[in-house]
Amino acid sequence: MTPNNLIIIKGGAYLDIKKALKQWIDIYLEKLQEDFVFKLFKNGRGKHIILADERLENNLFYFLVNHLDCPEGIDYKIDIEGFTTGKEDNILKDKKLLVYISSTDKDGDNVFVTTSENENFKVDFGGKIKETSEVKIYNPPMDLTFINPEIIKVDKAEFRQKQKEEAERLKNKFKIYLVILMLLFLSTYFILFILQDKKLFLGSTAILNIAFIGCYNQIYRFDDSLLKESTYYWHFFGLSVLWGIYGIILSNIFDSYAMFWAIFGLLPLSMLILLKIGRALKTLVKSELKKSDAQNEEFRSRL
Repeated sequence: MTPNNLIIIKGGAYLDIKKALKQWIDIYLEKLQEDFVFKLFKNGRGKHIILADERLENNLFYFLVNHLDCPEGIDYKIDIEGFTTGKEDNILKDKKLLVYISSTDKDGDNVFVTTSENENFKVDFGGKIKETSEVKIYNPPMDLTFINPEIIKVDKAEFRQKQKEEAERLKNKFKIYLVILMLLFLSTYFILFILQDKKLFLGSTAILNIAFIGCYNQIYRFDDSLLKESTYYWHFFGLSVLWGIYGIILSNIFDSYAMFWAIFGLLPLSMLILLKIGRALKTLVKSELKKSDAQNEEFRSRL
């Protein structure tokens, strides 16, 4: 007999699967009960099993399968299937369900469901259920090994403490970078408008511009936890806009160096825009590669 709220994963490293599961728990913590338990098993080479708490609602189970398929910041290729029983008052109620991610789906915010009677549906995260032309046969899993599970419990107090510590850490990092960037700006202002030494200003500001870019490069390449937080991303975006305006003003003051100031002034803003575009493209490419792999696998199975 297939346990309820069972998830079978082929592929991916064990630690990545665990990280993705804990990431999902953190995201939906407020919707989970304090004593919920998730069990993570190794089931042979490159195979993993998750037993979610029996009380987990269907919609949260769907969210979990969807999240594990494509978690944020974790790169792996997996095949995932979930097995549960319909609990909600809809056409899936009391039916055995196979939950999976379709290789042909382009929306991303839904799952596909096959009942034990081989009825096929698409369930979006708004709760809408509709029949689909995609055909998948309900096959209950066989030869599963449930030995030595790693227990992951829902601990809201621990999570809130970690969340508070992480927020404080990011806040302190932002303050450090902000102080550095403001000192760079004030230094150039002091040299130009207080000392009124244009020759010194040109040399020192070139160095300060390089230092400014260096700060952004450090954040961009090695400390992107700040930029993953939407609030801090837009803080840095605003600072980049101001720096860009400053660079344009300097390019108008020093005509012979107009291109230099324009480039250095707009480079931080360009880096942030490219980061946003790069992440979007990475997500798109990952989705397309997954679809391609699934289609190739289907083609090989027909040969």
